[in-house]
Amino acid sequence: MSGPPDLLAAQANVKAARARLLGTLGEVQSRLKPSNLAQDAVESAAQGVASVARKGAEAVRSRPFAVAAITGAIGLVMARGWIGDIIGRRKRKHETTPSSDGLKRQAKPAKTAKGQVK
Repeated sequence: MSGPPDLLAAQANVKAARARLLGTLGEVQSRLKPSNLAQDAVESAAQGVASVARKGAEAVRSRPFAVAAITGAIGLVMARGWIGDIIGRRKRKHETTPSSDGLKRQAKPAKTAKGQVK
């Protein structure tokens, strides 16, 4: 390849730019592989969870009484049915028991003098 020095320099620049471009394309292709994208997503999610856990632990350390009150309130709300059953059982335990035939007897319809049901 002989020719003017400017042409040779330009051709060298083109070769170098082409090599850089192909190298960049190779990097982009490897970054956009589904396996690499999934791995990056898992890593970023793990970092996010760790960050949230760290911030939560710091908040608990700074305000333990508030956290205990909130946790207790949530526990009471979640156990309200169970607590209601316990309290209801205590009330029913002290009530008087109905007579054994009180619930079984049903009122019979009244009959007229001729034996017909009203």
